[in-house]
Amino acid sequence: MEPAGRSKKRAHPWINASVHFLLCFAVGALVALAPLAASIRSPFLGPFGDAHRAVAAPPPAAPDLGLLLIVTVTQPDDGMAQDASVARLAHTLRHVAPPLLWIVVGARNRTATARTVQLLRGTGLMFRHLTYDATNFTGGDAGDEADHQRNVALSHIERHRLNGVVHFAGASGVYDLRFFQMLRQTRGISAWPVATLSPADQKVTLEGPTCNSSQITGWYSKDSSTNRTQGISNSMVAADTNTTANKNSSSDYPIVNISGIGFRSSLLWNSEGSLIRGNSSAGATQDFIQLVREIVILDGNKLKGVPSECFESQVMLWHMDMPIFTLNTEEEKEIEQQQNPKEEKEIEQQQNLMKSDEDPTT
Repeated sequence: MEPAGRSKKRAHPWINASVHFLLCFAVGALVALAPLAASIRSPFLGPFGDAHRAVAAPPPAAPDLGLLLIVTVTQPDDGMAQDASVARLAHTLRHVAPPLLWIVVGARNRTATARTVQLLRGTGLMFRHLTYDATNFTGGDAGDEADHQRNVALSHIERHRLNGVVHFAGASGVYDLRFFQMLRQTRGISAWPVATLSPADQKVTLEGPTCNSSQITGWYSKDSSTNRTQGISNSMVAADTNTTANKNSSSDYPIVNISGIGFRSSLLWNSEGSLIRGNSSAGATQDFIQLVREIVILDGNKLKGVPSECFESQVMLWHMDMPIFTLNTEEEKEIEQQQNPKEEKEIEQQQNLMKSDEDPTT
């Protein structure tokens, strides 16, 4: 028989191997269970769990996208052509990041209002449809009627304190989507060039601000048909308005395109010119659009260009001046005669015979 000491020496290596195996298995199991244990919130942690969560880094804050207040005016007699323009503008606005409120102002007409509201509901955009009495503008200036519609929208914004950036978007406007990203950066008043395409006159008119860096120094209007540019600086405007002899005189200064400016809506109730509210009744539509024009022309310190350098090559808004053709019965007959020259003489003979039959003297 082997001695007891030698048998113990043979059993010792097996014991060491078993211990090493158990230690390795325990370490591996702990490493594998550590992520699972960290994700489980034990109710026994008490206040220590809140302290652990407080140490964790907060999620990144979402960018502050200011509210865009897009104002569009519609004419009462444009019919289906206007509906097509409004629908096309709606598809553009659907690509703009929210929040966005589309304010559409139209004539108080039951049929036209129902058709427009149905169209706006189908766009999926947040909108408000406002109406006005168009009978007061029968046979009047279309520009005065459009300004009244804009005042209806601005009065609504001022009354409900809708804080955001206001932009007057024409239904026939064509936009670069980057324009709306830059528009949200408006802190006071912004201005940008607007290109108006007139196929009937075969010309392109470019209107906008002149800039020194991002500061607006004046305004210009360029006609492609004559290649003539008219311009005026802000200092000349201020000097002209301070001269009583020139206040009532007409000038050839370019008119600022209302679609070429945007402003913070807070100017309507924080501006010094908002004192006009005290001189009007509570339900009356106030002349806010005149206030905006005066601030744009006279207070150049609040103006910033969009884009910052006001380059003519960076036009992001185009206006399509498309004429609306309406044909009466006589014009339709003339077109049919031009399309069928062989039947033109026969039609004239038939008309002459009908006239002779109706004349009792013949």
